[in-house]
Amino acid sequence: MNLTFKLFFKYILWKINYVFVNNIAQRSKNINLTIANVHLFYLCTHIKLASPFYTTQLCDMLAYEVLQNKTSTPLNDSKVQNTWSKPQNTIIVYNFHSFHSQNRFFLFTQTSASFTKSKFLKTNDSSDSVAELFPAANWLEREISELHGVNFAGKKDLRNLMLQYGDTTSPFQKLFPSIGVKELFYDPLKDTLVQKNVSVQL
Repeated sequence: MNLTFKLFFKYILWKINYVFVNNIAQRSKNINLTIANVHLFYLCTHIKLASPFYTTQLCDMLAYEVLQNKTSTPLNDSKVQNTWSKPQNTIIVYNFHSFHSQNRFFLFTQTSASFTKSKFLKTNDSSDSVAELFPAANWLEREISELHGVNFAGKKDLRNLMLQYGDTTSPFQKLFPSIGVKELFYDPLKDTLVQKNVSVQL
């Protein structure tokens, strides 16, 4: 990890909770930083205007969803009900590239407060838009908003890219367990999607 950039991040994020994530593959050229989304616009402003980042460009944005966690709820003294929580935690990754130093800065943030019980990662349900700082984020935020259902606060262009205008289905959002506890199939008689527990028939 580049010591100069690490010290600069520590300086601008003074009294702000953040975590450096170690990358074994390209340790000297990548800086991975996890930050709450309430401080994301502040950090992106420094990346845009500060002199150490004067050739930094936003290359890519991606989002992925965290798997659901199984929780046990006691019903009475003898029975325990196993339920699947629906946190709908979406992690957004910002990929910045510096043309001068050939470093990459990956900023990780999330859009849900139920990811962990830690006070550090309790954030709002929406993330700030950085399209005014980096014009390349306009289409990337539209794609993430359309496919994952993430709300970007302050975003002016809310049109869909691939789906029809007005369609809010969010096809990449996992509204069902994705690790094999339930099965989802189409019922032609009812003309609906049916979700049932996985059963093994012998």
